[in-house]
Amino acid sequence: MRRSMRAGLISEELIKTALTEAKGDIFLAASTLDCTAHELDGYIRASAELQGFAAAIEKVKVDPSYSRMSSEQFDARVSDLTRAYKVVGLEELHGLATMDHKDSAAMAKVKLQAAIALRGGEQRAVGDREIEHALSELNQLYHANAPRIKEIRQTVVKLEDGREATQRVIELQQDQQ
Repeated sequence: MRRSMRAGLISEELIKTALTEAKGDIFLAASTLDCTAHELDGYIRASAELQGFAAAIEKVKVDPSYSRMSSEQFDARVSDLTRAYKVVGLEELHGLATMDHKDSAAMAKVKLQAAIALRGGEQRAVGDREIEHALSELNQLYHANAPRIKEIRQTVVKLEDGREATQRVIELQQDQQ
């Protein structure tokens, strides 16, 4: 075998572990073992046990029941992570909902949204729409009732020789109100 399996640095057990982690990919396994793919192929071809192990990995990779099991394991892992992240998310929302907003309107809105989210469910979206509707209504009322500018102040410029220059006053016409 090539350099006697690198003078004991690469064993059959290490090769099995690398092949398992690489899911049978000889290039990834070779990279893990810090050897070339050609060297790893030589090690596998020289050992009947490694040939059987590599063949078993290939057989499992094409087995439909293994694929189904892998998909189920993946879905279970995603489900577990989702539940764990929901707990972390609720803790963060609680922190936002109970923090001091220090008279900042933006932080007060964040605090309100966090509290609404803690309340849970679809009501969160309804709550946001209610806030947006109320703000829109207040904006319309302000524009309807805000005082209008009727006249812009005059500017008088006095020159050194005593003359004065006055700019025109711009008045709002009745049809512009």
